[in-house]
Amino acid sequence: MKVLSVAAAVILAALAGCDWLRKPAPGPDVLAMVNGQPIQAAELNQLYAEQTAGAAAPLPPQQSLQLRLSLLNQLIDRHILLQYAAQLGIQPDAQQLERELSVARTRQPAPPEAELRQQTADTLVLNQLLQQEVVDKIHIGDQDIAQFYQQNQASFHLPERQYHVLEIVVTPRPGAVTNLAEDKATTPAAARKKMAMLQQRLAAKADFATLAQQYSEDPATASSGGDLGLIPQSVLMSQTPGALRDAILRLQPGQVSPVIATPDGYYLLKLEGIEPAGVRPLTDPQVKQSIRDLLTNARQQVLQAAFLTTVRDRARVENFFAERLLNGQF
Repeated sequence: MKVLSVAAAVILAALAGCDWLRKPAPGPDVLAMVNGQPIQAAELNQLYAEQTAGAAAPLPPQQSLQLRLSLLNQLIDRHILLQYAAQLGIQPDAQQLERELSVARTRQPAPPEAELRQQTADTLVLNQLLQQEVVDKIHIGDQDIAQFYQQNQASFHLPERQYHVLEIVVTPRPGAVTNLAEDKATTPAAARKKMAMLQQRLAAKADFATLAQQYSEDPATASSGGDLGLIPQSVLMSQTPGALRDAILRLQPGQVSPVIATPDGYYLLKLEGIEPAGVRPLTDPQVKQSIRDLLTNARQQVLQAAFLTTVRDRARVENFFAERLLNGQF
């Protein structure tokens, strides 16, 4: 017992020297610290207001707290990535920043100019960071493509016409965030506003797949640029919701649909192409490109998850808001 007591005393003495036991209590306006950088309550309050804009009534208390905790975690991840990008010296391209700002200023109501410029610059920095640390490290060779084709030959025999479709989905209710911009509409008004912004960016020649990665709220397709793959004509006619089916049938390859309102949310659809029935050989450039895209997207999801995990693990994060929730202070 004496030996155990001595050991316990040694452990407690060691723990007493740990920074996390000597953490000073922050003021109520500081909700978290990321590598010593505070996240203020005003930042979360603004994001919360944006996410719940247009709601018919305030969220119930517990749902409100859950949403605030989720949004704070998003802010923490964003701060971690922006700090890491700053260490790498990543800066937004000046010309691209001005192009993005010209589109962003058309939003109604537009944020103050300084705030809008910072938000837009941060998004460009995050995109560059993921491009540099994830996308640029992906290399798919002809041998990889040929091997995939050999292992999946049956999937390249099309017994019927198939439609290659991309989607951007926005849902008008709170939920998990699965896109690169960490953007989620939570009310019908916020969802309509977001879709209007996306239409403006598409009209300004923004890439549909890139916007899907950044803003789509479908967890199954956002990371792959909204790619639904090839939809057989029989599936399109019998299993696809009527509003979406009719929109696809009206499109020509390369065209984007108007906003489609459904009970589940709002959709933008792009018809990438229509594949006729028959065997699609590997010599077909579209086959090779589709395989390359598929392998690239699969690899990107793995590397992106690994990158985010690694960066988070290196960060020093203190979530005071979560601690206060556990202590019953809300």
